[in-house]
Amino acid sequence: MIRHLPFILIACCFLKLGMTSSSATDDDRINSALPAALAWVAQIDAGNYDDSYLTAGVALHEKVKQDQWDLVLKTIRPPWGNVVSRKVISHVYKPDGVSGLNGECMVITYATSFKKLDSGFEVVVLQWEDGQWRGVGYRAGPKSTPTPADQPPPESQTDVQTTTIPGNHP
Repeated sequence: MIRHLPFILIACCFLKLGMTSSSATDDDRINSALPAALAWVAQIDAGNYDDSYLTAGVALHEKVKQDQWDLVLKTIRPPWGNVVSRKVISHVYKPDGVSGLNGECMVITYATSFKKLDSGFEVVVLQWEDGQWRGVGYRAGPKSTPTPADQPPPESQTDVQTTTIPGNHP
């Protein structure tokens, strides 16, 4: 038994190295989602809607035609003006996908300020596809103002408009 101990210890070391390497790869993949999301929305920010569609994932292509993607983005983004600031509020890894979408996903929520829309939000959904994160969903609009508990909710919320581009969202 003692004679086999060095072999067992060496085998355990290799197993540990293998697990660490795999975990590092998983962590690297998850950490690469934030820069991928920023690169994708940078295309949208620049008005390169066709490019953002072409670099998007298969799931988006299956749900939305390119002309529809283009039309919605041309309708919502230019009136808000350029992005002034964008801050990550949350990023959630969904290993089993999100509603209507299987596979590894990342949902990233931003507090985004535009030149003509001070308090906005964006939600970007990415899916791991072909060894990289690809955009498969985008939502944006003005943040809604929470109603204080001692006030009744407003009768209408016409000032709160959220535009969702058809696709898979959490």
